[in-house]
Amino acid sequence: MFKITKYELKTDFDLIIAHFSDIHYANKFDLKKLDEIVSNMSELKPNYICITGDLIDNIGVALDDKMTILIDFLNKLSKISKVIVGLGNHDTRKYKDLVDNKWYEKLDKKLILLNNSSYEDEHVYFYGLTMDEDYYHHEKRNKLLLNSELSKINASKNKYNILLFHSPINLEYSCVDKFDLILVGHTHRGLTPNFIPGNFGLVAPHHHLFLKNARNSFKIGTSSVIISGGITKLSYGTKIFKIFDCFFTCDLNYIYFKKS
Repeated sequence: MFKITKYELKTDFDLIIAHFSDIHYANKFDLKKLDEIVSNMSELKPNYICITGDLIDNIGVALDDKMTILIDFLNKLSKISKVIVGLGNHDTRKYKDLVDNKWYEKLDKKLILLNNSSYEDEHVYFYGLTMDEDYYHHEKRNKLLLNSELSKINASKNKYNILLFHSPINLEYSCVDKFDLILVGHTHRGLTPNFIPGNFGLVAPHHHLFLKNARNSFKIGTSSVIISGGITKLSYGTKIFKIFDCFFTCDLNYIYFKKS
């Protein structure tokens, strides 16, 4: 089941962004999820489709023939709208036998991969920030590192600035004022049921308990942060996946920019 959350932002132009995160594509992935995403995007026809990381669950699937299914899915999306891809910790995870895991460099050139790089159109400037895997193992300890990396980004002075980053953790302590909108994922809604109000999560990746900003949206000064709850709630490597994931929806965000 899919849950669609709609947001409206006042801007100087009209635009629609579809946003989702954390597909965690794996060998045992339910392919109906990908078909339903394509169906939703075909109906909405957004200007941009933004994916904020963890497209794959582990490097094993990137070496498997089934990877063509994920690539085909992304190519179908690119025929509907411009697809902008950011990377998460599972996408860049290092393995003993594959230190340079760069499967994402094989993506079709129609897809806009933002790996510490930018893309801009008439009204919007996008930047995709990638942190290495070690950052995610010690997120709270690395808040100064995130702030340092954000300070290096030269945002546009005359366009609407959007940051694609994988995690909302530490953003509240960072210099994000140069961005009007920040799109993130990673926390999987803090494994918190939809009927519970608020932003806090019960448990987030790497054992963050009662995380303050794990779902929905929040503000940092003038910057709006929108969190994707994820397509998959638990990694397929998690032992309780089959029992737990069925209790949660797959989350899609529709963000409408409307002239003030």
